[in-house]
Amino acid sequence: MLTPPVEACMPELPELEFCSRSLRRWSLGRRVVGVEVRDPRSVRAARTDRPSAGRADGEAALRAVVLGAEPGDILRHGKRLLWQFGDMALLLHLGMTGRWTRKAAPHTKVSLQLNDGGALHFTDARLLGGVVPTTREAGLQMLAEGLGPDALRDPLPPLPGRRAVKVALMDQAVVAGLGNLHAAEALWRAAIDPRLPAEEITGERHARLAQGVSEQLRLTLAQLEEEDEIVYVEDRGAPNPFPLYQRGGEPCPRCGAPITKFTQAGRTTWWCPGCQT
Repeated sequence: MLTPPVEACMPELPELEFCSRSLRRWSLGRRVVGVEVRDPRSVRAARTDRPSAGRADGEAALRAVVLGAEPGDILRHGKRLLWQFGDMALLLHLGMTGRWTRKAAPHTKVSLQLNDGGALHFTDARLLGGVVPTTREAGLQMLAEGLGPDALRDPLPPLPGRRAVKVALMDQAVVAGLGNLHAAEALWRAAIDPRLPAEEITGERHARLAQGVSEQLRLTLAQLEEEDEIVYVEDRGAPNPFPLYQRGGEPCPRCGAPITKFTQAGRTTWWCPGCQT
């Protein structure tokens, strides 16, 4: 698997939703009969993106959760997943390069063997994602702790403050699940300047943005579900289905003006100066 560039944009909410649906489908009617932890830094005692927080007893902790219990439902809030196994659970987060697949890859960190001979593998080139063995009760608390409403499931909340609206959309404590790519694309769908102060997104503007966020997430999820395994736009040879992302100089699909970019809060914002005014 190719290591994405420094400013990787994936995964965001649609990719996590795709991941939850895939794991649910792949594990339905099966049981986990084996666990292999190839890199203990990916199994952590608490929700964190620090590899140094990996636990030395990670494989034993995983076994205590997944062996002997039927895989249950997978809950998602923003970019976090909670995979339930009876009274126990696994809190899953993918960081910037994590993914769950049925095929082992060069950066595979954790593998779960299934009783039908198949396996599920967690791969993560940058080690920012991880797996947290926990109880179901504690996992339910960690799932949404510190997060705002879910961007796909819940109404878009008010966006307070003078900071730029695109920066506010990326704040997980305000709205959970949007990252750099989907925030920019949603603002394009809503024809809103990403530099506009968040507190000015009210009334009709707020309604347009809420619709833009919903359309962006649902269309992306529909595109992902055409695939059997997750594909990130940064992967070598992957298609780019997005109207703006990495299309500098190309004509805007809506107004024809050249797409351009600028930096906000250290991240690249793709936008159309012709219709996002």
